[in-house]
Amino acid sequence: MSPQLRPPLDRLTANRRLLALGGGVVVALAVVAVVVVLLASGGGSTPPVTGAARLVPADALAYVHVSTDSRREGVQSALKLVDRFPSLPRVRDSLVQRLSALGAGVSFSRDVRPWLGKDAALALLNTRSQTAGSLLVVGVANRAKAQAFLHRVGGPAASTTYQGVQITNYNNVAAAFVGRYLVIAPVASIRTAVDVHAGRAPSLARTPAFRRAESGLPAGRALDAYASPDGVARVLAPQGGALGAAGALLDQPGLQGVAVALSATSTGADLLIHSVLDPKRLRALGVTRTRPFSSRLLGSVPANAMAYIGLTRLDRAAGRLLQAGLAGGGAGARITALLQRAQRDLQRRTGVNLRRDVLPLFQGEVALWLAPATPAPVLTLISATRNEQATRAAFAGLQVPLARLLAPPTASAPTVPAWQERDLGDKVQAFQLQLAPGIQLDYAVFDGKLVLSTQLAGVRAVKDAKKRLSDAGSFQATLGSRPDQVTSLVFLDFSQLLALGERTGLSDSRAYLAVRDDLRKVKAVGAAATGSGDESTTKVSLQIP
Repeated sequence: MSPQLRPPLDRLTANRRLLALGGGVVVALAVVAVVVVLLASGGGSTPPVTGAARLVPADALAYVHVSTDSRREGVQSALKLVDRFPSLPRVRDSLVQRLSALGAGVSFSRDVRPWLGKDAALALLNTRSQTAGSLLVVGVANRAKAQAFLHRVGGPAASTTYQGVQITNYNNVAAAFVGRYLVIAPVASIRTAVDVHAGRAPSLARTPAFRRAESGLPAGRALDAYASPDGVARVLAPQGGALGAAGALLDQPGLQGVAVALSATSTGADLLIHSVLDPKRLRALGVTRTRPFSSRLLGSVPANAMAYIGLTRLDRAAGRLLQAGLAGGGAGARITALLQRAQRDLQRRTGVNLRRDVLPLFQGEVALWLAPATPAPVLTLISATRNEQATRAAFAGLQVPLARLLAPPTASAPTVPAWQERDLGDKVQAFQLQLAPGIQLDYAVFDGKLVLSTQLAGVRAVKDAKKRLSDAGSFQATLGSRPDQVTSLVFLDFSQLLALGERTGLSDSRAYLAVRDDLRKVKAVGAAATGSGDESTTKVSLQIP
């Protein structure tokens, strides 16, 4: 497996030739790696064996490690979790069938499990070219049985010796026993692993950033992964979809390394993300770390919210959120530039001091939430204000420039639309700008809060809500044990999001229909981030009833 590495913002492509069935060992061990994840991953409180990292070079871009010790606690919980998803057992059975079809009736349980050790890993290696090296490292409990397996599925092979280690070539890749591990990779990568194991080259296991990042992971994890700053920037960030979004969020200034761990729980699964940062680098870049907050505005979010984000410094975070949501196309950067120009234009055209009167409203805690609605959900923003009168005055001065910016005059509408005042009762006055049929901007200032929404119903929901999101069952299941102080908080009522998506055309997508039954198993997702000057930790909890 030799992915092509290109500069950031380009997409990573893979060399598919090394995934071909021509080399029996390639397929067999790739299948073993996936089957290991699906069949033998366990949680529990016993830490996993992590010796595979000692064969991986220190400058590896990415590293995925799985525990294959079936005696660890939590194995049955992990297997039961897999069985809750309709497609995963089918994938598992298909992989076993493919493995059994190789050679003369190869069986995972009969021919692989007896020699399989306690951990396995796949590393993506840095190189001087645009083609990355790869390294598959599999723990070996019984070398004789492992050798018999290789001879059985590998077919004709030729051997060479490097530093006393025999390397056997099987078509596109090679295999060698290095210490207690079987290494599957191109010959050059195997030689690197031999040098790392012998101490002639530094190992990932001894890298300070790797050790710091891994030290924050739970002992009961089933699977963990690590990426260097280059790995995040060159492997994840250029991708589209979920991988690109993850890369955009993880690729932060001063990053030294990030580790991720997956654990099965009694209510679903936990994903822990632990990033280590360089404080000196942050200071040199002039980056100020986000201060923790106590999520007081969460108490103003209604119970029917299907999504919620709590954070501070929205003025800084908006660009990263846009890049994460639009990863891969560069649209996030263009929108950010547009907003910056709009900010300068507004300040030039009005007598309002944006930096003094408006921006502070978005530098403290902000709550963003979505309410289900068709044809589009309602987005509402809540921020705190210490001076309601000053906030009302500032936004009154912004009304005309905002109307010109958001709904400029056209041939069909030669005049700028005017803001309309709406009485919400209890002496609360809201202001509404109708931009187009079904599209509007509304705001009101009351109870020490500024509330902005894409529909008047969003402002009214904050004012009149009797039940709060923080008391909802799914919120408690995913974020009920969150820390008192966080740097960001996210909640998704996944079942509501899917239901809304299906009502608005998502069911027409074949890609969605292929995974719909699996996605429906996830009830809710909650994420709480904490951090200090040199590290940050995000715990993502999935509720899977």
